[in-house]
Amino acid sequence: MHTNQVYRERVIVNNGPHKWWHHRWFKIIAISVIVLIVFAVILALVLKFVVFAPKKPETSTTAATSLSSLTTTISTPPSLSTTTTPLVTPTTSLPQTTTTTTTTLVILTTSSPQTTATTTTQPTEWSITGSMTNARYEHTASVLSNGKVLVTGGLSINYVALNTAELYDPSTSTWTTTGNMSDARFHHTASVLSNGKVLVTGGANHGTINSAELYDPSTGNWTATGNMINARIYHTASVLPNGIVLVTGGESGTTNVNSAELYDPSAGTWTTTGNMSNVRQEHTASVLPNGKVLVTGGSNDYVAYNSAELYDPSTGNWTATGNMINARGDHTVSVLSNGKVLVTGGAEHSVINSAELYDPSTGDWTATGNMNNARFRHTASILSNGLVLVTGGSHRGAINSAELYDPSAGTWTTTGNMSDARFWHTASVLSNELVLVTGGSNSKMFLNSAELYSLFQAN
Repeated sequence: MHTNQVYRERVIVNNGPHKWWHHRWFKIIAISVIVLIVFAVILALVLKFVVFAPKKPETSTTAATSLSSLTTTISTPPSLSTTTTPLVTPTTSLPQTTTTTTTTLVILTTSSPQTTATTTTQPTEWSITGSMTNARYEHTASVLSNGKVLVTGGLSINYVALNTAELYDPSTSTWTTTGNMSDARFHHTASVLSNGKVLVTGGANHGTINSAELYDPSTGNWTATGNMINARIYHTASVLPNGIVLVTGGESGTTNVNSAELYDPSAGTWTTTGNMSNVRQEHTASVLPNGKVLVTGGSNDYVAYNSAELYDPSTGNWTATGNMINARGDHTVSVLSNGKVLVTGGAEHSVINSAELYDPSTGDWTATGNMNNARFRHTASILSNGLVLVTGGSHRGAINSAELYDPSAGTWTTTGNMSDARFWHTASVLSNELVLVTGGSNSKMFLNSAELYSLFQAN
């Protein structure tokens, strides 16, 4: 018993280390397997999300492709900067496109020859052109026989009247200064005479003035001519078929007048003619196809008129004609190709949007479609297709809207807005059928900006 017990104890003692080692070896193997499994999982994740993940260039290419198909239906102006604008809107509608991708897409699209070659769309109606040297409003603009536009006088910064003049060249879209007038003036008149010279009359500068002067486009110089009998501002000047210039009404000093006078370019002198029936300022005067002059509206002591009267150059007399439906001042008037006269907007007790037509054959007025916007101190220009373009004006501040009147339908449709809201600006129909708008006030400051309206782009 003793021997066997000793043997058993030896076996236990000798086999103890072997059992411990086998147990440790099992743990090492188990840990190794776990490590391998973790490594395999990490490797799989790396392969899935890094190595084989979709690359960003592929996303950009897909987005760019979808945008390129959109460009065929987007109106694309010719200039690169404005071409970029419509592309930003479709890009932002793609949910997977990031800001970085948007920048890349704009660059790719604007540099793409396909975008440059787009011919199925047209630019917007208005485009910016060269700015005048001086900011000005209540100035004049006259289209010369050489196609250039002469701008004169007006009020500028700090309400200083200007004697400066400048020329716009439609072929280069640039302005150049020309000779200064003898007198600084604003709210004067400018008339292109049959000999090509420009007659400027009246206006104000620290008081109403009666001086007149002539601009010669061939020399760029001004020369004084005979003074008007009455100093005037807010008056009208009309070139009659015989070349004589009829000046009517306005404010003379502190008094509004009903007087009229005639300028003879061949003699450089003024003579009185018959007085109007009504004292009026801020009225309009239009030469009709029959040679008579139609004067409409205006005001006296802040009371607007609805009356109208006709001047007959053959007799020098005035006769009353039908009254307008609405009293108005600071309105516009346009002689249409059918001989009727379109009057728009203006102010009575408030700014109005109404328009009406005068028929010289009957002497009567009839209402026509109302403008979309009430406005006064705006412009109206007859386009080559017979439509009338009305721009800007004021109604609770300057407005930038424009609209077209169709005489055949008697209706108005909106057209593109000007870049700048403006009133007491000018609008001139150029020989290339573009309409040049210059200066004015945006209710906060006087403007030197100018912009062009394209009839072809509007169509």
